[in-house]
Order: sequence, then structure tokens, then C-alpha cells
Amino acid sequence: MTRLGALLAGGQSRRFGSDKALAVWDGRPLIAHAAAILARHADEVVVCGRSESPLPLCHLPDRPAPGLGPLGGLCAALHHAAEARHDAVLSLGCDMPRIDDALLDRLCRPGIGRYLIEAPIVGCWPAALAEALTNHLAEGGDGAVRRWAAQAGIEGIAAGVPLANLNSPADLAALRGGG
Repeated sequence: MTRLGALLAGGQSRRFGSDKALAVWDGRPLIAHAAAILARHADEVVVCGRSESPLPLCHLPDRPAPGLGPLGGLCAALHHAAEARHDAVLSLGCDMPRIDDALLDRLCRPGIGRYLIEAPIVGCWPAALAEALTNHLAEGGDGAVRRWAAQAGIEGIAAGVPLANLNSPADLAALRGGG
């Protein structure tokens, strides 16, 4: 089974106050940390939802249109995966620079696909869902990842470990302080 790593990095960072993908932790931008995590679990890594970053990776615009949130980035990744003949997409937000490798391995077990209940943008999605997600978005369907995943028959699993999801400068400061 081959897997595409999709780094979801198209958010507006409203709560963060600046482009959090480019915020620095441990000497590198957050987006670089998340890309390195995905590279350990995927055959190819792409950046979704932004046209440029400091990473020498393929950058995919949201699909079928901009401004659709994480599902627009996931839709672009599913289509890219299907076209490149990957079986699945492992998605991760650019604001998650630390996540347990064993947890990602649990998500990527063969089957119907899985996502984290505590952070629904983290998931392993069958590439075969590309057209279904396109249709859902084109018809104005709900933009919530969790509700679409349930509708698509994707299993939600509990992380079982604390997750570092950086939504504010205070979250980054806590991570810098060892939190």
C-alpha cells in the first residue's frame, strides 16, 4: 500500500495572529516539522491549501475551489493521490509539530480509513474517496471534517495521548517551554 502525506496548511491563522505555518519552533518553521513527520509515514508529501512555503514540495490548491477549509485541502490531496496511484492519504495540520509515530501507524492500518476524534484533520483516508468529497463540496455540503468523515464511513479513533495543536502564540510559547 502506498500513501500520500498531505500537509494541510491553508488556514488563515486568525487566532494565531500571523502565518503559523512559518512560526519557528526548535530552529525550524512549524510546517517543516510537520512535513518531516509525514515523510516518515508516506511515500510522497505535498502541501495543501497554499501556493508557496519554504519547503521544496508540490503545493496543491484547495479543490474544487479556494476557501473550503481543511476539506478543500484534503480533496486536493485525495485527487493527487488517486492520479499518482497512491492507495491512501495521511493528513496532518501544519500546526502539529509533534505527534506520536505509533498513533499515526494506528491511523494507517489497512481498512476503511480513520481519523482522530480530538483532531479530525489528522487521518488516513482512502484515495477512492476523491470524487465523493468533490461532489460533497460542490453541492455545498457541510464543511466539518468530522461530519463528512462520519458520512463517508470513516472511523473516528481516540488519540489516547496528548496532542500539541498550536492555535495561538500562547500554545507555541508553552511548547517552547517544554509543554
